[in-house]
Amino acid sequence: MNRAGFLDSSVLIDVLVPDHADHHRRASALIRRVSSGDIFLHVSHTVLFETAYVLSKVYRIPRTLVAEKMITLLHLNYLVILDKPLIAATLKLWTEEFPLSFADCYHLILTRSLGLGAIYTFDKKMGRYPGVERIEP
Repeated sequence: MNRAGFLDSSVLIDVLVPDHADHHRRASALIRRVSSGDIFLHVSHTVLFETAYVLSKVYRIPRTLVAEKMITLLHLNYLVILDKPLIAATLKLWTEEFPLSFADCYHLILTRSLGLGAIYTFDKKMGRYPGVERIEP
């Protein structure tokens, strides 16, 4: 029987960081069920933002490793995430453009994907993405 639900960042974090053995085991078992198609789980962009933040800032895991692990999750067919290519591009930019935050990278990728050529911001770091002009209001 296929079931569906929403996946919270706490489970994603426990899959990727085995600091709580029981949670890691249970979260990993859930992801295996998703991988096999036994269960469909929906993940929002905010869950991905929080996961990236906690792994990189709280656990101090290098961005490249966080992105690698999160991209692996994006490839799960039964993990439902809107605009997976947008998130994959965000993860790639996030690993390349320190000190841009995950949210900054998402906003730049989203701006370009919407066919917009400019982002209005006071944040000078946002002017480093080709194809998107930073404009101060």
